[in-house]
Amino acid sequence: MERLGPPSRDLLDGLTSAIRGVLGDDLVGLYLYGSAVAGGFDVGVSDLDLAAVCTSEVGDLDLLGLERMHGKFEEEHPEWRGRIEVVYVGRETLASFRTSTGSLAVISPGEPFHLRDDRPAAWLQNWYLVRETGTSLWGPPADAVVPPVKWSEFVDATRRYADDVGRRSGADVGGGSLAYTILTLCRALRTVRTQAPCSKQEGAAWARQRFPEWAWLIDVSLDCRLSGGKIGLDDEPSRATAESFIALVAAEISAGAGAGTGP
Repeated sequence: MERLGPPSRDLLDGLTSAIRGVLGDDLVGLYLYGSAVAGGFDVGVSDLDLAAVCTSEVGDLDLLGLERMHGKFEEEHPEWRGRIEVVYVGRETLASFRTSTGSLAVISPGEPFHLRDDRPAAWLQNWYLVRETGTSLWGPPADAVVPPVKWSEFVDATRRYADDVGRRSGADVGGGSLAYTILTLCRALRTVRTQAPCSKQEGAAWARQRFPEWAWLIDVSLDCRLSGGKIGLDDEPSRATAESFIALVAAEISAGAGAGTGP
């Protein structure tokens, strides 16, 4: 296995074993993706992103068993509480995710294990990253089970997600949410402009050069993220400035309509 970053092999093996213990032969493959394999992982802050592909549709899985398993795993590893995201998807649903109405089951930061209402097509960014950057913890390579996703599709999805995230910001959101929005939009703008995927840190560094007058705000957002949302962006002037920057970057992302050919 290639270098996986801060999550230890023992932790990943333990989670893999726990998931296999519930799913058994229903587990086709388990894939680690995101910052733990692509770079930009912040110890104690970043989430662990996994995709579990199953032979059965998720509605036919032992959902109660999976819920109990995840609860037990977090009890045994409290440092990862609220920092593990696993999306469970049926192999047939994944194979036709653009048109499928099949369900997904997800445990994610801030949310308990649950069935998702959104369609699999809404997860196109994830499927792209799983296929292109994912490391198999169990089962065949990701490109054997995840269908190809065009770079132009990924960029379009990135722009839509950035627009959605930008619309969620407002006076009633906390500093951590504002920091997440700022860093997510910086990453999305860099992706659209440079035609290459990147981490939040890489997006922030690129945006600091593009918007030097906003560099202090980007730095505050990075510090706020590392503090778990406890420090920074908690006063009205900073929050108002953050909203102005979010609107500026969102407008630039919307203007970058050309998807290009990609990496």
